[in-house]
Amino acid sequence: MSAARYRWAYSITCGIAGLGLAIGFSMVLRDTYPSLSTESSLLGSPGQPLINRIVDYLSFFTIWSNIVVAIVAGYFVYRPRAAVPWFRTLWLSALLMISATGLIYHFALADLVDTQGAAAVSNACNHILTPLAFVLSWLIAGPRGWISPKLIMASFILPLSWILLTLSRGAVIDAYPYPFVNVVKLGYGAVLTNLTVILLACCVLALLLWGIDKAMVFLTTRRERTKG
Repeated sequence: MSAARYRWAYSITCGIAGLGLAIGFSMVLRDTYPSLSTESSLLGSPGQPLINRIVDYLSFFTIWSNIVVAIVAGYFVYRPRAAVPWFRTLWLSALLMISATGLIYHFALADLVDTQGAAAVSNACNHILTPLAFVLSWLIAGPRGWISPKLIMASFILPLSWILLTLSRGAVIDAYPYPFVNVVKLGYGAVLTNLTVILLACCVLALLLWGIDKAMVFLTTRRERTKG
């Protein structure tokens, strides 16, 4: 695939991810982002000090996944053929995390969200447009043939780090970013069960992405042999 196609696809993706993050962060700075819950055991309560609002914002998995996507997409724009091991791992983490973000939002969180104005734009970018843009960029432009069992295992480092940090911070402040990890309401048993189910689903998703990747490599190779 041409470097120009890489740059076009990932420039759009980087722009969407960056827009969603910028709008959301600016609203956090001005304390105008609407609270999604009045429960004290969930993050995002209005009226918090600035540093608390920033840390809370950066504690959401959605924000992690969008930041990683913006970094990866931006790097692809700068270096369309980047393929060093660390970047492959970061790329697959981005693909897996943003796919999980879109799916979890659609199936578990969409009905809980009722945003308007700038918050609605940020929410749409973070949960819908960025996942679609990044997955489509991969399907249309590549890269091809990067996914492997070893890379899949390495790609779980960031999601597992988020889980560790979320549970550790939550144990200190008694507040969590999402209802399904709310230990205060559910207890550790239910939360760990929820996280285990999500991780297993992500393993299945990773294997699915691997299968799609192998199919695209096969089709590309076959097409090139036919042309030759």
